[in-house]
Amino acid sequence: MSRLSGDQIIVKPTNNIYTVLVVVGIIAQIIALVSLWLQHTALFGKPLFQT
Repeated sequence: MSRLSGDQIIVKPTNNIYTVLVVVGIIAQIIALVSLWLQHTALFGKPLFQT
């Protein structure tokens, strides 16, 4: 019945949501760096860091 009365329930995000967002962001950055590294190797034929 809270929808009919107009009362708003404010739910603040918890630390778990922030942790998940940070982890997803780090994973996305790692995937982007790996794909850039693979593209560089495919285009120029030599690795970025020679060992």
